[in-house]
Amino acid sequence: MSPPDPEVMALLARVYGTNSTFFDDDGNYCHRIPTSFTKEDHQRLKTAGMVPNTFVQWEHDEVIQKLRKAAKAVDLQRAADAFVASMTSADVAWLAVLPAAILGRAMPTHKEDPMGGGHCRVCFFEEDAVDATCTAYLNHVQGAMWGAAQPTEGVLTLTRALDQKAAGWPKPTPRDVWVFHQILDLLRRLPPASRYSHARTALHKAKLLSASSTYRCETVLEALAFISILETPEHPGLLTRFTRAVERDQRPTIRVEVPAPLAWWSAKDGVRKENVEKLFGHLERPKKEPVAAPAPPATKRRKPASAATPASAKPKSLPGPPTPGSVYAIQFREDLWGAAYCHQVRTDEPTGTVRGRMEFLDLLSPTPPTAEQVVGLKFRDRLNGERWQSWCASLDKTTGIKRIAVDVPAPTHPQPMPTRLSVGGAKDLKHLAGWNFKEV
Repeated sequence: MSPPDPEVMALLARVYGTNSTFFDDDGNYCHRIPTSFTKEDHQRLKTAGMVPNTFVQWEHDEVIQKLRKAAKAVDLQRAADAFVASMTSADVAWLAVLPAAILGRAMPTHKEDPMGGGHCRVCFFEEDAVDATCTAYLNHVQGAMWGAAQPTEGVLTLTRALDQKAAGWPKPTPRDVWVFHQILDLLRRLPPASRYSHARTALHKAKLLSASSTYRCETVLEALAFISILETPEHPGLLTRFTRAVERDQRPTIRVEVPAPLAWWSAKDGVRKENVEKLFGHLERPKKEPVAAPAPPATKRRKPASAATPASAKPKSLPGPPTPGSVYAIQFREDLWGAAYCHQVRTDEPTGTVRGRMEFLDLLSPTPPTAEQVVGLKFRDRLNGERWQSWCASLDKTTGIKRIAVDVPAPTHPQPMPTRLSVGGAKDLKHLAGWNFKEV
């Protein structure tokens, strides 16, 4: 749980910050590691103990035993300190330790009771292997992964925290404590009918948190609800009493994305004062706003080029709107490019949206394709042999899609033009390519 090496996190972002995934021969859900990673990159990840696709898999009873044992070993006051420190001064990963400890202490021993989707209806356990490195990465990025959706993640979070000596656990600064109470005061001042989305927006606008993204704000609110600071009598947090997974999975409507208790909380339910006192009462609230610590000076690091991603590899886009005969380079991931041909252009009314009738060319390349490469290529059908095209908007505005050639003759094709075409944006070409290329 020590502050992550920024270079390690940057490498992991190139693995876990994309949608490039696959199932390996054992059925594990894996993330592709770019082929552009150097030997030094792989060694850096290995030295940090953060090798991608490092899976752990335990049986249900073993997970529950490990979670209960780890939670019992956690000093709740020290975990509460770390929770508050994560507001501004400490790594956001420390936010998850207190909820994970409260989950483990509340968790009863029980037999696995599978429900729809294979999850245990008591604890949300699922037998699939869990990527320990992905859990650690998301923990550092979002502050989540305390075991609410899979108790194995709670075990991993607590294990990493307990691996740190007590002196290595963060202590909140006066400003951390001030920010924590400012958040609670903000929630108390909301109009009574305000739900979690209103609270999230208000917290985001207040810019109290470090890395104050919308998702970060939602994670903090979920954590506060999980530890019974925000709860309702019918839907309490786990400090008040243990609630089964099926209870926490209940939501007022299908449009509510967060679990209980936060799904049911509104500002009229207030902030549970007695639980704030129980968990955080040892922290003296500053009488006035402490001065924020100065931000460290930003250091610019020049990303070294590699053979697969040379510094000059990004193609320049030919200017202008789409035209029949244009070819666009498409970046599927950092080490894989393809191309698509524009057959026809139309303008939708009354919106005025310009769309190109696009079809993939039979090309995959670790580097951006050139105009010379695409001349004479055939079209690439779907894996089932069907011809496929789509009407795509924003071809000239989408990141990772560049026009590299114009007035290219259309390749011949034994099948006729499809009569039913999907309609979407140019970004969809990146996601739909898997239907045409098994390598994507």
